[in-house]
Amino acid sequence: MDKVRILVVEDESIVAKDIQQTLIRLGYDVPATASSAPNAFAKLEEYDPDLVFLDIKLKGEQDGIHVAEHIRQKYDIPVIFLTSFVDKNTLDRAKVTEPYGYLVKPFNESDLQTTVEMALYKFKKDLQSRENEKRFANALTNVEDAILVTDMECRVSFLNPKAESITGFGNASAQGMNLFKLIKLESDEYEIVNTDSLAKHMKQGDVLDIPECTISVLRDYSNIKASFVCSPIRDEKDHLLGYAIVITKADTPAKKTNTEVQPTVTPESKPAETASNPLENQVIQNSFFVKRGSMLVKVFLENIYWLQAMDNYVIIQTKEDQFVIHATMKDIETKLPSDKFLRVHRSYIIALDKISAMDEGAVVIKEKTIPVGKSYKEVFMNRINFL
Repeated sequence: MDKVRILVVEDESIVAKDIQQTLIRLGYDVPATASSAPNAFAKLEEYDPDLVFLDIKLKGEQDGIHVAEHIRQKYDIPVIFLTSFVDKNTLDRAKVTEPYGYLVKPFNESDLQTTVEMALYKFKKDLQSRENEKRFANALTNVEDAILVTDMECRVSFLNPKAESITGFGNASAQGMNLFKLIKLESDEYEIVNTDSLAKHMKQGDVLDIPECTISVLRDYSNIKASFVCSPIRDEKDHLLGYAIVITKADTPAKKTNTEVQPTVTPESKPAETASNPLENQVIQNSFFVKRGSMLVKVFLENIYWLQAMDNYVIIQTKEDQFVIHATMKDIETKLPSDKFLRVHRSYIIALDKISAMDEGAVVIKEKTIPVGKSYKEVFMNRINFL
């Protein structure tokens, strides 16, 4: 395994040398130090480090915060600030660069190693989180329903292409806008569509399912007949993070959903009339087909890592791909062999043979931490072999 490469940017040569030698003794690769911003920029290009130690009060026209901002914009490298005493204004400037740690001078060898390892661990988790968000966004891009994601204050954080088309805003331009500045719901049958009432129920973490309403698009005052479903988004500890909204236009047949699971029909019970269209409901013992656009894509059970529920959709994570299907977890659960798959949470079904680590409240699969719900824990623990 390659050693972690670290660049030390410190204008006091004795301090820089001491940090370099200590890090080398701890097993890290520290090929060089830099004493100024221009020198640091050159060393970054030359050595491509995995982490940078950076003195906040670097001497010269550009201090350490300027260097950190340059690193944040051009490179994807974690920064640890070296500091003794800094005033509030400097600290506020430093926070904006999103460092992965602070090390206060003077410090000992143990402090140095702990700070490095914590920064590397946090950076790795952030990369995984960003990659998961990217895959999730890419998967939602292929769904024909409009998907909007907001934070707890109903500020928009994501629009898929269908939602962009309906609201008239691009995903980037809608960032941070209040949901109810984009759309307004109207219905003679459901009183809950009142904006204040909707916001209240959303903040309580309620699931809202309004099958028929008129959605007014506030940008151009057009009206759309549609269904509106809002589900809370929670983390592994069940804390409310935000909301996922699904808008399905009334003139969009359910079968038009971009990706949907095909009904599982065993060969013995397969109706005779389906024989003329073998792809429509084809099921093989170790795989099934999901619909992606006009294609039916075979998904082998052995390649599935986990399945995650999101309202009326299920995300299937495989070894190399991700599918979003229009179905419920209950439907999917009945189609999976119980000796290989187990529901461990209201939002997760996992492949038992893909577990790489676990503790009392979670399992790890492909570096993703998946919660184990209290009501599922006993059954799960009974399925695990212990030495």
